[in-house]
Amino acid sequence: MLSCKKIISFIAAAIALAGCMEQRIIFDFNHNVNRNFFKEIPGIGDALFIKYPVTKKATTAEIYVSSFREKYIENDNLLEFTELNDSSKIDTVAYWGKQGYAQDLYLLRYEFTYSAKTKKGKLIDVPVEAAVFFSIKYNSRGTIGVMPCYFGIVNDEDNLIAFDTELTLKKDNGNFYLKLHPKKKNEYGLLFMPAVFPTHPKTAEDIFAIEKIVELDPNKVGGYKPLVFNINKIFHDPNALKFHYVDTLHLNP
Repeated sequence: MLSCKKIISFIAAAIALAGCMEQRIIFDFNHNVNRNFFKEIPGIGDALFIKYPVTKKATTAEIYVSSFREKYIENDNLLEFTELNDSSKIDTVAYWGKQGYAQDLYLLRYEFTYSAKTKKGKLIDVPVEAAVFFSIKYNSRGTIGVMPCYFGIVNDEDNLIAFDTELTLKKDNGNFYLKLHPKKKNEYGLLFMPAVFPTHPKTAEDIFAIEKIVELDPNKVGGYKPLVFNINKIFHDPNALKFHYVDTLHLNP
């Protein structure tokens, strides 16, 4: 079993989940996550998709969450403070507790259409299945960070989500929104696998698990060799990164 520090280290290396600002920010998912929050996101806001105009924006987005809490477990006759997914079946200690960090990882799935030209110059509408990922981190005082954040495309053929565009949380006239980052040279993003979203989800029983994360960007360990993070092997827990459906966000203009 990994300690909390080792878990955070692994996750930080993969997608910087442990990165946070200790300064409290006034951010609430139910209040702040709306159409304006995605105003720069392709398929929801006014941004182009790569260089193509969006012809039909998303009207809804399915919301999935994977939640973590710091808890004590018994390990080799010692109490060990670790971070576990709420879906984990690993036994935790009930007789001793401590209120530590917590974080909710959100995946929002939606569909839109963009316009492209064929080789013969004919305009056609192309449907796209997209996703937005962001993490909200808390301590006992409230929200302390919203990062990392990514926009990506769901690739059904390869059964993955390719998060190739980094986002940053910004604030304008008192409203939070996700700002698109300009892509950097040799930046390729992350792959989440598999991308087996539930069909027509309705309740929290509609779940799926991310089993592998691949970091495509250059790194200190492998250089230009992508890092592969097998979630089950790292956490020794098949439920370590399980997402469940919570609601559908209606993106009315």
